[in-house]
Amino acid sequence: MTRVIIKQLGGKKGSGHGSVVLKRVHKPGGKRVKILSVDANSPTFTSDLKEIFARNVAKARRENKKKFGSSDRVAQKA
Repeated sequence: MTRVIIKQLGGKKGSGHGSVVLKRVHKPGGKRVKILSVDANSPTFTSDLKEIFARNVAKARRENKKKFGSSDRVAQKA
């Protein structure tokens, strides 16, 4: 017998990110980069800024882990 599952598709209702906007821009060399920006006059400015900071820290930790094998330490100078 066939089982029917009813589920609403799509993401969360409301963005939950306030005024955080992801922009994709080109550097002068032609490389595409992603930039997160926030509206300074937003009523959720504090939480938006905190979110962007958390994303930047997570990205830096990922890059450090790839380069140095540890997410919270940099290599010693020679």
